[in-house]
Amino acid sequence: MAHTRTVIQIGTVSGATFSLVAVVKNLYPINRKGDILRYSKELSDYGECKFRISTKDPLLSDDILTPHVYHIRVKRGTTTVWSGAIVDNTERNKNYIEVVAVEYDYYLDKMLIRRDASVTAGDGKENYRTFSSGTMAAAVTSLVNSAKTDFGSTHPLAGLVVSSSNITNPNYPAGFKNADGTNLSGAWSFTSFVTLQFDYHSVFYVLKAFGIYANCDFEIDENLVFYFKPFIGNKQTGITFEYGTRGNIVDYNTPRLGRRMANDLWGIAADTSGKVLHVNQRDSVSVNTYGILQKADAFSDVKDSNFLKTRVNESLQFLKTPDDSPINIILDEKCYPLGQFGIGDIVTVKIKDHVIDYNKPRRIVGITVTLHNTGKETITIQTNTPRAKDLGN
Repeated sequence: MAHTRTVIQIGTVSGATFSLVAVVKNLYPINRKGDILRYSKELSDYGECKFRISTKDPLLSDDILTPHVYHIRVKRGTTTVWSGAIVDNTERNKNYIEVVAVEYDYYLDKMLIRRDASVTAGDGKENYRTFSSGTMAAAVTSLVNSAKTDFGSTHPLAGLVVSSSNITNPNYPAGFKNADGTNLSGAWSFTSFVTLQFDYHSVFYVLKAFGIYANCDFEIDENLVFYFKPFIGNKQTGITFEYGTRGNIVDYNTPRLGRRMANDLWGIAADTSGKVLHVNQRDSVSVNTYGILQKADAFSDVKDSNFLKTRVNESLQFLKTPDDSPINIILDEKCYPLGQFGIGDIVTVKIKDHVIDYNKPRRIVGITVTLHNTGKETITIQTNTPRAKDLGN
């Protein structure tokens, strides 16, 4: 089978424009198996790219591997399949230099949020950022724009593109209530009763928290465009990954992790006045099947019962049965071409292997590609249980 050629480009970025400096033509093996490149992408997180270059390679007549200065593009044919910035030269010895790059979301984890100004001496407001008014879209825009400003003109994300057209304001999740107990619905707006507060956390941390509470995803693409959406990916791919004689899965791991389970979950937090909040969520089907398995978690950033309930529900989704555990599959080269499926997509995983019988929808939350020196690619897919609201739409 003919392999699509993969190349690594090294360059600089000015604004949001990538300028090519060199193309890596000879890769040094990263392990004894003959693998020469590994790169990964993750949903609402940052993936990694790793490769090695011979220390004596003529390409390195200039130092073009400096962390936070040079950028990477992985091209598969004419398509850019991975982009990011160099952050480490993990090893530099007489044989090779090992390069590690990360996707651009990483830099949001290296910038703390701006905190509120003190109103009166000693009120402590300068230690927190409180979101109690405005839409979530406005809060996200403010967070990312402030980070861009604070990065400065020489930062790898100096050219970050932040546009309201790429930031969607979500609706309130089901179950959100107002102070008088009435249901909240429609477009998200922070209020005195729908409040979040963060201290010395990164922009990345707060965006992930927003994503949990509002069921949203975020990313920065190769053109340094920032996105925040209710769903990144494709809900109706029609793609099935199957293990068997005519399947496209060569190996799999479908663990059933009972020790991590909980089907009666308590959440604990404190509001802005210090009042302790308690919320309980239970999955009755799981309790009736497996018996009661209780757990309690504390959430320091949660300041009202709405968010506490949402946070507990999100945790319960991944803990209520043994089959809710993450599932990893390794695909062969007869599989759907890389690019036909992507991060965030919902697919079907079918495994019938003696006693193991699994057939359920899964959401792709991670993709890792390993390239061998023969040109053969091995693709590993990491999946989670999709949210019920994302199925059938």
